[in-house]
Amino acid sequence: MIPLGPVSPPASSWPQKAPTAAPGRVRRRLVTVAAVAASLFLTMMTAGLAGAAGTPVWNVSLGFILNVAAAVALVWRHQHPIRVLAAAVAGPLFFATDATAALIALYAVASVVRDRRLLVATGAVWAACVVSLLYDSSRRRDYSALTIGVRVPEDGPVPEWDLPIWVAFLVASVLVALVVAVAVQRRTSSQLSVVATALDDQTRESEVMRAEMAVAADRARIARDMHDTLAATLSRISLTAGGLQVNSTESPERVANSASLIQKTAHDGLDELKRIIGVLRGGGDAGSASGAQNLDGVSDLVASARSAGVYVTSFVDVPPQPVGPLSGHVAYRVVREALTNASRHAVGSPVGLSVQGSPDDGLRVEIRTRTGIPVPSTDGTGTGLRGIAEAVTGAGGSFGADRIGDEFVVNAWLPWYS
Repeated sequence: MIPLGPVSPPASSWPQKAPTAAPGRVRRRLVTVAAVAASLFLTMMTAGLAGAAGTPVWNVSLGFILNVAAAVALVWRHQHPIRVLAAAVAGPLFFATDATAALIALYAVASVVRDRRLLVATGAVWAACVVSLLYDSSRRRDYSALTIGVRVPEDGPVPEWDLPIWVAFLVASVLVALVVAVAVQRRTSSQLSVVATALDDQTRESEVMRAEMAVAADRARIARDMHDTLAATLSRISLTAGGLQVNSTESPERVANSASLIQKTAHDGLDELKRIIGVLRGGGDAGSASGAQNLDGVSDLVASARSAGVYVTSFVDVPPQPVGPLSGHVAYRVVREALTNASRHAVGSPVGLSVQGSPDDGLRVEIRTRTGIPVPSTDGTGTGLRGIAEAVTGAGGSFGADRIGDEFVVNAWLPWYS
């Protein structure tokens, strides 16, 4: 049975998001754990060095407590980056403690902020790093984080601190600049990835739209072919049947010929419609036709028009070189549409057909219909001529249809090898 209500997606589609979302969450949690652990470890190490170097206990204790709270607050650095940064700079800005938590919080701020707040945050973290390193520079060399690897002689005096004080400012500046640069670069890369993904999505949507437009254009072309076929076939059948009705008292042989012509015209039209419908359904070949729909088929069009009672004078002057398949087909359609319109709207008027061209000059088709004879006619919609004009311009040619004096002139120029 066919379900009438909304259908739920298959169960197999649910796990598809897990491979893309789960690794990101796990990676962020691991980074958070590492950041908190590093901040706590360096805070305890700095507190130990400061206590051994004789820093007051109250100073070390307050700095340690504030930094432990800042390290724990790093868990929420992405949700509340400014608040976490304010908590992280409170300790190293005033007490002898480490500024690692402040640097990590600055990275989170620089990843999401690009306005004046980033400058303020950078200045605050730089000041906290400077204060922390200045505390470090006041200790003995063997208790300093900058020179902690220096060996102290066992039986000699402890080396004095001999590094310039500007080193603390330089190291703080380098650390802050590196953190901000890495954060900005990472944010730019993420934005570029988002833009690239959006462009890929738009490209896929554009390809789908182009495919839909191509299908719509093919259907419009098939609809025009169907219109031309129906109009030409029905017009010939109508004219022949009208002549048969008027001349029904003539010899049985002429009546039989007229009936045979009606049957043949209807049969050819049905074959052509079957081909067009087969192409529309995707089961046919647009290039195959029931007859020669090129310059070779123009003589058949003229013969059919004459048999339907249209007075046609034909002049064809083209070299033996084969014309391009598109130009030949469009020229055939121009002649068919013009003769069909003449048989419908200018009954009894003479029609002059001229087809001339060469590979150098292109192919020119002209149909002149005398309209001076007052005959009843019904104005058409112009759909056929519009379709022919689109076909001619689509093949790289030019098209015109207008009344000149007492004649209605249809002319088209087509490139020879189109």
